[in-house]
Amino acid sequence: MMHAVTGSYGLAIIGLTILIKIILLPLTLKQDKSMRAMKKLQPQLDALKQQFGHDPQLLNQKTMELYKEKKVNPAGGCLPLIIQLPILWALFGVLRADRGVIPSEGFLWMNLLQPDPYYILPVLNGVISFVQQKLTGAEGNPQMKNMMYIFPVMMIFISYKMPAGLQIYWLTSSLVGVIQQYLIIKKGE
Repeated sequence: MMHAVTGSYGLAIIGLTILIKIILLPLTLKQDKSMRAMKKLQPQLDALKQQFGHDPQLLNQKTMELYKEKKVNPAGGCLPLIIQLPILWALFGVLRADRGVIPSEGFLWMNLLQPDPYYILPVLNGVISFVQQKLTGAEGNPQMKNMMYIFPVMMIFISYKMPAGLQIYWLTSSLVGVIQQYLIIKKGE
């Protein structure tokens, strides 16, 4: 349907991605709320580790009690990502050149069914991933600081062989995510 509106599979992927991000916005807001609640609990979680670190079972029990008492769901931050995975897999299946579901079409400098020949999209995905990590405050958390540098490199490595259409989906989703995160942070100030 998006292709009928845009006349281009590349623009249809971008439009579909933006539509998906808009639909998932309520979940994204819940995810942000959950992440903020987890951040507030971090000192208490550290105290529990200090107090019960010798007994992993008791530590786990006390941690779960704290989550229940404060009404925090530690998995709440993962929901939008989990929902996007089937979309990503479906798009990957559609964009496999051997399936012939969509015709081979050029968009900008690339064929949507083939990897980006100049590796521009994988590098952009890595850069946007780094920006996302900075926005979520990963550098303030010593455990996440290393991930802030490792994850973007992993994104480049993972995506350099993906079809360009899938990379466009991921890049658009990440860009919209960065904009959403920026606006959420600004609203929270």
